[in-house]
Amino acid sequence: MRRRLWLSVAMAALGAALLVAAGFASPASSGTSAVKAKQGGTMKLNMSATDVDFSDPSLAYGVQSWQIEYATALKLYNYPDARAPLGSQIRPEAATGFPKVTNNGKTYTIKIRTGLRLSNGARVTAANFAKSINRALSKTMQSPAATFIQNIVGAQKVIDGKASKASGVVARGNTLIIKLTQPDGGMLAKLGMPFFQALPLNIATNSHGVSTYPSGGPYYFASRSVGRQIVLKRNTHYRGKRPHNVNTFIINVNTNLDQSLLQVRRGEVGYDLGGLPSSAPAQLAKEFGINKGRFFVNQLVETDYVALNTARPTFGQLALRKAANYAIDRPAMLRQRGAYAGKRTDQILPPGMGGFKDVKVYPLQGSNYATAKRLAGNKCGSIRLDTTTSAVGQALGQVLKYNFTQMGCNVNIKLFQGFQLYVADGTKGEPFDAAIAGWNQDYPDPYDFIDILLNGSNIHAANNNNLAYLNVPKLNRLMAAANRKIGPARYRAYGNLDVLLTKSYAPWASYDNRNVREFVAAKTGGYVFQPANASADLNTLFIK
Repeated sequence: MRRRLWLSVAMAALGAALLVAAGFASPASSGTSAVKAKQGGTMKLNMSATDVDFSDPSLAYGVQSWQIEYATALKLYNYPDARAPLGSQIRPEAATGFPKVTNNGKTYTIKIRTGLRLSNGARVTAANFAKSINRALSKTMQSPAATFIQNIVGAQKVIDGKASKASGVVARGNTLIIKLTQPDGGMLAKLGMPFFQALPLNIATNSHGVSTYPSGGPYYFASRSVGRQIVLKRNTHYRGKRPHNVNTFIINVNTNLDQSLLQVRRGEVGYDLGGLPSSAPAQLAKEFGINKGRFFVNQLVETDYVALNTARPTFGQLALRKAANYAIDRPAMLRQRGAYAGKRTDQILPPGMGGFKDVKVYPLQGSNYATAKRLAGNKCGSIRLDTTTSAVGQALGQVLKYNFTQMGCNVNIKLFQGFQLYVADGTKGEPFDAAIAGWNQDYPDPYDFIDILLNGSNIHAANNNNLAYLNVPKLNRLMAAANRKIGPARYRAYGNLDVLLTKSYAPWASYDNRNVREFVAAKTGGYVFQPANASADLNTLFIK
């Protein structure tokens, strides 16, 4: 994860890494379950109200996608199978140690451990990691990962389709060399993202992605039936020290939240990756307590927001975007998620993120329709509001529809199943006006919110994260300048950008910072909330 500067990340993690020179710590020393984990068996899981956006590692970007890839991926640098704070400390996995950084911070030399294999038995060398970087940069893939690594020498030529490989990525046996155009304080954490895991050298390059592929982590994708089921199996070629207790995970997707809760209660399903019905947490807390073995509440570094599409006529007007921020009923939006759901906000950066400062720009206590109407000035007209088909998604849509109607809009709601909203609205030119969305940190650095989500330089044909399609040259330059800073100066710059964007550009109507609430069956042991991935760790689960 990102720290104040790269050196402090490396040195902080290095002390722990010395204890586990050959791999990650064992579950006991990582602070996972005190109960001895049982090996074997098949665990059935659900993923209610959604499927993963992609299983392809260059395209997958949803929380549940990364939750699964944390079990399947072999990365240069990864996070321990442990609770916070240890679970947030990045350390070598496939790499023998932290990078040797030379050339004034612009050249990274990484040694790869010997003896690593993918699930099909193929040996892993530096070439497998070079493959993941170049594949992510490929113009054909349209990968959201390209945004994170476009400062690699030669990356832009690959992004533009003028080259197939970045000249700044060199693989020589077990040595990987990455050359940058300028120093990047976040490079280590970026290499710890699932995008850049070891990939087969013959994996297809296809913008629709591949469903299954050999991988080097404790598990691999054995099969995927889109919209129905994902099967993970233990990687028999895995020789690392990470936990891998269950033999097979069968994950049924797009299941019903209410029915799934009953299945978990009855022990028919071990756990639901898709969450809980909004009505359930209060009763579960009463029955089982919080964080006492069955029902868990963990704070995320996350912001839920309504993206206001600045590329469309209505919210292309600043006054209408500000009107939306006065019209939205933040308490009512948060209530739709149920008990222990989080806290209200009106800003981009969440608490716990470097640079955050609470300035309270818009009303947190409820709607201010008088101000919203005055700003809108009867100019709203008809708009398309996108949300998901889940019960919470539809409830949020109805609250927001009422709010926007009060400021003079004629609102038409369009529903999408789970992550398909991001696929559709991430396509440049999609004719939506507002989308109910959310963003959980990829790593703890404000770049991951401000720049990744709102820098107009990152807008491309598909898989966009900038759902507001905000593209202001002045802001783009300020973001680029902020990213060149390190330490407190970096946080100040991004904190100032958060306030500037919220007050003067209003690309979002942010409304809450969410908690994750999870419930496991009585026979499901080994629950660990992995903070770097904002979800339960599948590796540590076992059948009692």
